[in-house]
Amino acid sequence: MKLKRVLALGTAVMMMFGALTGCGGGTDTPASTGGGTSTDAADGGSEQAGSGEIVNLKWVTIGNGMPTNYDSWIAKVNEYIGPKIGVNLEMEVISWGDWDKRRNIIVSTNEPFDIIFGTGNNYIADINLGAYYDITDLIDANMPGLKGLMPEKYWDGVKVKDRIYGVPTYKDSSISNYAVWDKELVEEYSLDLASLTEIESLTPTFETLKADKNDYPVYVKNDGVYYIFDVYDQIGAGTQILGVRYDDADARVCFTLEEPDVYSALETLHEWYEKGIINPDASSLSEARVYNMWRVAQGWESAGVTAWGPQMGKEVVVQKVGDTILSNETVRGSINMVSINTKYPEKCLQLLDTVNSDTKLRDMFFYGEEGVNFEYTDDGKAHKINNEWAMAGYTQGTFFTVTLEDTNETNQWDEVKALNEAAVSSVMLGFTFDATAVSDKLANCREIWLRYRSEVMTGVRDPETTIPEIKEELMKAGWQDVMDEAQRQVDEFMGK
Repeated sequence: MKLKRVLALGTAVMMMFGALTGCGGGTDTPASTGGGTSTDAADGGSEQAGSGEIVNLKWVTIGNGMPTNYDSWIAKVNEYIGPKIGVNLEMEVISWGDWDKRRNIIVSTNEPFDIIFGTGNNYIADINLGAYYDITDLIDANMPGLKGLMPEKYWDGVKVKDRIYGVPTYKDSSISNYAVWDKELVEEYSLDLASLTEIESLTPTFETLKADKNDYPVYVKNDGVYYIFDVYDQIGAGTQILGVRYDDADARVCFTLEEPDVYSALETLHEWYEKGIINPDASSLSEARVYNMWRVAQGWESAGVTAWGPQMGKEVVVQKVGDTILSNETVRGSINMVSINTKYPEKCLQLLDTVNSDTKLRDMFFYGEEGVNFEYTDDGKAHKINNEWAMAGYTQGTFFTVTLEDTNETNQWDEVKALNEAAVSSVMLGFTFDATAVSDKLANCREIWLRYRSEVMTGVRDPETTIPEIKEELMKAGWQDVMDEAQRQVDEFMGK
């Protein structure tokens, strides 16, 4: 009896000790008596678990909140990854509406975590705060699966001054634009879609549709026909009006509104607005309607069958518009970063590598708990039992190792992968503008453009009078200094 009381007391003390230790510090739970190794971070190393140890990691991400079956799901995940990579994982899934506020608190207050999801919207700012671990020299040894799967140029998309602070999610990581047409109209008017890829070429067709159908051929909300800027790499400046054209070998930083292609497109939008081709309330709408005769969307061809058509409740026909482009912005749509405070950076990368390269684990994150959220069919596909899984698949890892869903007749991921591999790299891939010297001026210039944007992009304002007006305001706010500093850094990057 005395022995039992001693053992019980010892167990309670150990449990209490475990409860007091937190994540973000990468607490380890011994799975055996094997000794761990520790390197003083001041000597340039990092503490890592030795053989036979399980380390605790916390991953913060976005979705529909915590899954209702989180406890049983994470138990199965940890049962799988514990013996495989020596990790015991805890997830925090923040809901969409709470994401920005909660995420900012976590990062800015140094709240414990090991891995956190993010995008290009916060990547640079958080790096400047010193929030993330420089993983550049750890990738090769700890991420062989993703290294073999993802082309090297996609790593370039997350480089900041030749260093890497995030693991990109290899998915539709390049931009491919497609014109999406109502199939009935295409057939009724025998439209040659291949001849209707330039925005200026669409006007006669839209005039006919407007007259015959008494509807708006171009129905948009307040961000307008924004794809016209996609050929300009924003170089990390965070505004549509500053950029370098993706295929400009001279890498000239420009005021995009004055560039011939953008200016011509804006003239066309204004013409459409005046002719009633664009809905008159576009500049004030925060949401567009479901049905469109025509629109341009980012994606891949089969999305017309799997997404765009079903969303609209109509059959659609799609036509590719322009090149598939790879840039920093396209890669940074989904990144996972390792905390500067983690004790186990290598383990973080090994976890992310396994999520990306191991189909069993990838399916567990993408579809949820087997037998609860999904099940495998006899022909090796995934069948969703319900639509209750709360995590967002695009945030976790590559699409290309996910088991195909049984509702898909074709493998759309193969199509996306082919587009990625054929993508034209922006001349600015790997460059990020350091706006420190002109940050206040750039911020003021962004605000000026935002005041005009909705009316310019929906055709309400005439570019002939409005663009000079915008430029005059920008110049007073220091626009030329911003342009000059950006060009200086770009020239340096290009070796000029």
